[in-house]
Amino acid sequence: MSNDTQLDLEFAYTTYRDSCRDLYSPYYLCRRPSGHDGAHAAGFGTDRLRWEHEHGRSPHQLS
Repeated sequence: MSNDTQLDLEFAYTTYRDSCRDLYSPYYLCRRPSGHDGAHAAGFGTDRLRWEHEHGRSPHQLS
């Protein structure tokens, strides 16, 4: 999974149009680049959320 510094860089250089926007997430807000590896993520600092989605089951929040 990506650390916070790497996620901050991804978010800074990813436009909304190019972001993942995971349709199965609890918030529909994945800010990582489209086609990324690893967990979905949104938000900054202590408000950052991470979640995974596996086909056939609901998303589960990691943080």
